[in-house]
Amino acid sequence: MRIIIVASLVASLSGCGLDEQPAEKSNTDWEFLGNSSEMQHSSSLKAINRDTVGALGLAWWVDLPVSDGLVGNPLVKDGIVFQGAPNGQVIANDVKTGQLIWNFKDENAQQGSSFAGYWGRRFNRGVALSGSNVIIASGDCRLIAVDQRTGKKVWEATSCDSADMYAITAAPRVGNGLVFTGNACLDTGTTRGYVDAFDAKSGAHRWRFYTVPDDPSKPQSALYENAAKTWGKDWYSKTHGCGSAWDAMTYDPQLNLLYIGVGGPAPFDPSKRGEQAGDELFTNSIVALDASTGEYKWHFKQTPQDAWNYDSSVGIMVANITVNGQATRAMLSVPKSGFAYALDAQTGKFISGGAYMPMEWASGLDANGRPIMKREGQYWLNDAKQYMQLPNGLGAHGWEALAFNPDDETVFIPAMSQPTLVKDDPDSALGGQSFEPVQRSADGQYETYGETVAWDVRHNSVKWRSRLPMPTNGGLLHTAGGLVFQGTGDGRMQVLDAATGKTLWSHEIGGAVRAAPSTVMLDGEQYVLLATGTGTGTAAATGSLNADSASAPKARTTPRLLAFKLGGVKDYPPFAQVQKVSAPLTPRQPEALTALGRKLFEGSGCIECHGLRGNAAGGRVPNLIYAPPPSYDFFEAVVRQGLLSKAGGGMPAFADLTDDQLKAVFAYLINQAWDAHEGKEPLAGTH
Repeated sequence: MRIIIVASLVASLSGCGLDEQPAEKSNTDWEFLGNSSEMQHSSSLKAINRDTVGALGLAWWVDLPVSDGLVGNPLVKDGIVFQGAPNGQVIANDVKTGQLIWNFKDENAQQGSSFAGYWGRRFNRGVALSGSNVIIASGDCRLIAVDQRTGKKVWEATSCDSADMYAITAAPRVGNGLVFTGNACLDTGTTRGYVDAFDAKSGAHRWRFYTVPDDPSKPQSALYENAAKTWGKDWYSKTHGCGSAWDAMTYDPQLNLLYIGVGGPAPFDPSKRGEQAGDELFTNSIVALDASTGEYKWHFKQTPQDAWNYDSSVGIMVANITVNGQATRAMLSVPKSGFAYALDAQTGKFISGGAYMPMEWASGLDANGRPIMKREGQYWLNDAKQYMQLPNGLGAHGWEALAFNPDDETVFIPAMSQPTLVKDDPDSALGGQSFEPVQRSADGQYETYGETVAWDVRHNSVKWRSRLPMPTNGGLLHTAGGLVFQGTGDGRMQVLDAATGKTLWSHEIGGAVRAAPSTVMLDGEQYVLLATGTGTGTAAATGSLNADSASAPKARTTPRLLAFKLGGVKDYPPFAQVQKVSAPLTPRQPEALTALGRKLFEGSGCIECHGLRGNAAGGRVPNLIYAPPPSYDFFEAVVRQGLLSKAGGGMPAFADLTDDQLKAVFAYLINQAWDAHEGKEPLAGTH
């Protein structure tokens, strides 16, 4: 009788659809960067899949009330999309329609900021959600919590002193009731890096972990005394370490660990740092901390004797992977160096790793995961005053989001090849070197391009590659529909087959992309959200130090937020109209001044905001080819007197340039504009 009853019940339930696929949730959120604390940028949604993606279309798009294209991963909670913008601005839009709900603007910019503090306010990589708050870094060393419903400030906390060479450029990370943030030193080596933890509800400071040792003449803990021994002889007279934890951090809720990626030392040339240095801890390392206390647990050194700016502060996620047939909690890291790593999340032990892009500095990894360096890549040991760097200082992978397929344990990497001729330049503010991008070498050995790379973690091998015309593109999103979504620098969104890399769908979307997409279900429909538009002239947004490698001129458009869904019929937003460069108001300047002017423009750090040759991608930072200074008097008032500086938001004064130096920079910019007007280099951008 019992068997008959059970059989009847099964038959009854089958008639109700038990054999069919369970319906997806009618509404979902995307509350964390990457959709979870583990930062996997993966979603279980599959309404949009290999079979249906052909029907993908635009549901809506809106212009955003910001100057610079946004590069953070849009977060979604309770039907609201939250995004961060430069200058501590937070925007909330309705996920169904795109309608602006509120717009928070920070009115408390710090006065007297260093160049780093000013530079930090030029961009933002996103926000964090915790409880009822949305939390953003202002750039000039502050965290600001805003109420998710009202857009009103809840609390503000200071993490660093922006009058020193500090800035905060990353989205905060959250976990276990805390919010975590690091800082950036702009590769100057003048400050000591660290990570702070604050109470997410109140903003109260909880702990601090320094990433490098202090002045060796001062008493410090055994951890830092031992770390100082790895910096070599007389190191502190040449650098204060830096070691910025400027972006990548991931909280592991299973182990209550915070994994941080630490940047490199400065200056870049090891011969200009401590003599007979070792690992210079904890630079270029992954460090695991107790998330509740900040206590050091373990570290893994990725790039000893870093001479190339191969930071570890990019591309960290946590995942369960298979090792020798056993499920293992792993920390996956894809730093700038061109290698990818799998480490035991609890111990930091090396599991596997290998190269995912071509490189000039190393030939592989040894059994312990240490790079096997090429002699020709160790330029400081050679007589040559210049060398070809590959990857360049922006990395084979930058801070753009990785994605992960938990089913087959594949990491998807937005990769880039940007060979760069590096020359010794003691006067340069950027690590004592100057940089000349190479689009394609005469012998064809070196080429600039982008790729989406699928790294099979189980087999420690590259599964497939998908070539892109521009090296710098957007972050990635993987979904259970078997798809990988990505926006591109030339203004497209593409959808790849996660198994093969084949392009299944692609469409021009009217703006360049560096952000990673997010996806949610709303009223039974799957939406994909993506931010587009022009960026600053820095490496932060859609315009990098070399804007022409980061965004096509036509794709430098008004910042926008786009939403895609199956059956979407909204017309796509337009591209920009490329404008001809007008003749400058000032006549050509003596050519004898331009060589010095270029050296000063690059070496003084001007390219950090205005881009190479002044060809910024747009946004609040002017493109100095389209808008060269109208006169020397105006230029002098802006640069040396800070004419445009206001409330911490405009360009600050740079009073240390002499008259002769300033005239040389002026001459360089005027002649660059004349060259562009006459159809010569540099290539024209847009307003």
